[in-house]
Amino acid sequence: MTVDKKAIALSFSRAAPRYDSVARVQRQVGDAMLAVLAGSAQPVETALDIGCGTGTLTIKLAPFARHITALDIAPGMLSVAKQNDRQGVISEFVCADAEQLPFSAEQFDLVFSSFALQWCDELAQVLADVYRLLKPGGRFLFSIPVENTLRELKLSWQKAENRYHHVNDFLSVVQLQTLLVQSPFQTLQLKECLDMVYYETVRELTRELKTLGAHQVTSNRAHSLTGKKTLFKMMSNYEHFRNHQGMLPASWHYCVIALQKPATITPETKEASQ
Repeated sequence: MTVDKKAIALSFSRAAPRYDSVARVQRQVGDAMLAVLAGSAQPVETALDIGCGTGTLTIKLAPFARHITALDIAPGMLSVAKQNDRQGVISEFVCADAEQLPFSAEQFDLVFSSFALQWCDELAQVLADVYRLLKPGGRFLFSIPVENTLRELKLSWQKAENRYHHVNDFLSVVQLQTLLVQSPFQTLQLKECLDMVYYETVRELTRELKTLGAHQVTSNRAHSLTGKKTLFKMMSNYEHFRNHQGMLPASWHYCVIALQKPATITPETKEASQ
């Protein structure tokens, strides 16, 4: 998948004012990640949230870190995050790309990222960069949607039109596991999850995705308006997924991953991180 970073920044900036009103799955994922921290982490000095969005989840890192840096590629998201941080929990706001992190080596004790790294072309490089930023013994906790997320919508579009990607592609769990094995990190946890969200109509789902800013950011997306005939075909295809309760499902398949940088850096781990 090749992503358009300008499109991402613009899309999420536009989505920022209404993002929290529809971020149902994102809230569930965030709660699961906070539970991991609560169950195993001692408070640390410095933390970085990559892809902080509206800052709602970043603020909840307060019990786990004294100095919190919030980073996002979308200026609009950072503006909303600043408004939401009424208590001044977040120490620093940085507008930057997750694939070009502007920090010095061994600056953070904890790096946190929820549903942001799927927009990176080279996750392996992000892992290496985060490893560099962490102090020895530091931890990296992130969540990421994987293959079969929104599978119903993807299949419905594919049957209606094959020329363009109307739904973004995601790594498979196997691909993700391979990247982790090849990284210098120690894997503390990899939890695979599947959440289902239900809608009365397809338009309700597509409106929600647009409000989330999570629509059509790949380089192979349709650049012109989709014809009514093709759209009708997609919606008709989706009807085949309607369940016995009369609702349309949308699958969110994701992983919650906890990694740790070794407290003692050996020549082998140093070489693997370079």
